[in-house]
Amino acid sequence: MNELDLVRGVYDDPPPPSQEVAASARGRMLSQDDTARPRTRRAWRMPIGLVAAATVVAAVAGLTLVTDDAARPRPGVEVTPRPLSPRGLMLAAASQAERQQQGRYWYTRQRTAFAALALGKTGGYVVEERSEFFKWTGRARGDGESFYGRDFAGRPQTRADADAWRAAGSPSSWTIRSSGVSRTVRTKSAAWEVDDPDDQGGGTFHIPGMGQFSYQELQEFPTEPGELREILCEGSVKLAAGRSGRPKHCDGPKNVLDGVFDVLANTPVPPKVRAGLMRLITDYPGMQQLGTVTDPLGRAAVGLAAPFESADGRGSIRREVLFDQRTGMVLGSRDIQLEPGPESQKWQVPGRMLGSWLVVDAGWNDTEPTLPD
Repeated sequence: MNELDLVRGVYDDPPPPSQEVAASARGRMLSQDDTARPRTRRAWRMPIGLVAAATVVAAVAGLTLVTDDAARPRPGVEVTPRPLSPRGLMLAAASQAERQQQGRYWYTRQRTAFAALALGKTGGYVVEERSEFFKWTGRARGDGESFYGRDFAGRPQTRADADAWRAAGSPSSWTIRSSGVSRTVRTKSAAWEVDDPDDQGGGTFHIPGMGQFSYQELQEFPTEPGELREILCEGSVKLAAGRSGRPKHCDGPKNVLDGVFDVLANTPVPPKVRAGLMRLITDYPGMQQLGTVTDPLGRAAVGLAAPFESADGRGSIRREVLFDQRTGMVLGSRDIQLEPGPESQKWQVPGRMLGSWLVVDAGWNDTEPTLPD
């Protein structure tokens, strides 16, 4: 674990690099076209794309600092630690990620939400179409693997939307329309459905935009941010049986942020790799540091963001990726409307959350994971 990251967080951020240094750094990075994230299996994915203490002292990380006697506080004198900067919060979370443990079975439970206007006589407010999936994979071939999905209970998105829903008689379902397709969203979750369980599977993990990797190949990933950027952005997608696919794409902070999120949310890369990926995006040119925020499940988080222009005319949007600072676990991502575009609907106003992708739970078990309720 890099204890220095926690110490650096106590101090102010260093001055920004000169224009010459920044231009040189950007010149070493690839520029490729933006691409949408690939869909997961079936329909269980979006149709579209802590606050730890406000202050941290070295003892929180189990770190003891040795200083000159003259610098030590006198008895009876209370010392107030300085608050962490947004960058310091992210680096502290990265250091915590290095402590995560591994086991025999890796699992993840994720939930997506897509905001849409409820139609019909009782419509006129925004609801969230939500879905959920749970998957687990053994670390070795023959340990098994399984994937489950379901439609999760939809809901009005904001307090004002909930008030409008109640005023309309609290209907138990809504009709929405997106991408030219009408669908029904219900207020009750459907039953879990299993998809392609394999008792003899395991040991292989898919990273969207990067390809298929064995558990051992994940262990051999580099840990330094610069080398990790090369794996994310350079070369071709790695297919099964040693074949190569299309070239990888990583032009700009939004795509790098997406790539890191896909790795952290969908694969059990080693703790030091997770920490390296978090350090990569923390200091990536053009990345916005959010500091402490709250995620859509009400969990306290620390986050990073990258604005981008929607390719389908929905205007300016900010992609956010959120982390639990206590553990270093990725909590999810979400899209926030900044400015509407020519294809935006009236309800897509600045500040509206257009969609989210949340990691409800993830980690390792030494016993085969069980399906959640």
